[in-house]
Amino acid sequence: MTRRARILVPGDPSAVAFARNRVITQVRAWDAPLDEEKRYAVGLVVSELVTNAIAHAEGLISVGLYLNEERLLLVVHDGHPTRPRRRRPTTNDETGRGLALVAHLATRTGWDPTPNGKKVWAEFDVLTPPPTVRGETLRRRMKAAMPRTYITAHVLFALAAGL
Repeated sequence: MTRRARILVPGDPSAVAFARNRVITQVRAWDAPLDEEKRYAVGLVVSELVTNAIAHAEGLISVGLYLNEERLLLVVHDGHPTRPRRRRPTTNDETGRGLALVAHLATRTGWDPTPNGKKVWAEFDVLTPPPTVRGETLRRRMKAAMPRTYITAHVLFALAAGL
């Protein structure tokens, strides 16, 4: 089963924090199997992708989230058809490192053209929960692990007879 959410974001720099908070809130509401470090990485990636969309496109931006047993997929749609490209900033540049950061934090990244612009995406592998133990198996294991006190039948008979 895939869970889905969509967030519309205005093309305004003040919307970056809104998008990041909404995504993290949704991931927590789904109880996605991500550790804190990976949740933080998801927040950074949302911030970078939405910032790029705001800087290079106009109008509304759509942020899609898709969660299944294997991955969390984050997709940012914008109205600008140009391919996103990684820059090689110099040490004095204040911008240009966002896509490199996204590539470092996410498991996989990419982009696809759409009829009305493009979508830039980042995938995160989710933690695999340990296999579940069925009820009867769990009961047998717990019974085997319980400490046992052995009392022979002679002692019980003597106690019952008041000896």
